[in-house]
Amino acid sequence: MNPFYQRSFLRLLDFSSAEIQQLLALSLELKQAKKIRP
Repeated sequence: MNPFYQRSFLRLLDFSSAEIQQLLALSLELKQAKKIRP
């Protein structure tokens, strides 16, 4: 399960640096998947 499931992104300070890095990696992965899909 995704650790960000049912979590609101209110402030950057609500997340640890590791969680922010994971969120950025997830966004990159989703963006690449969107490019592949027609």
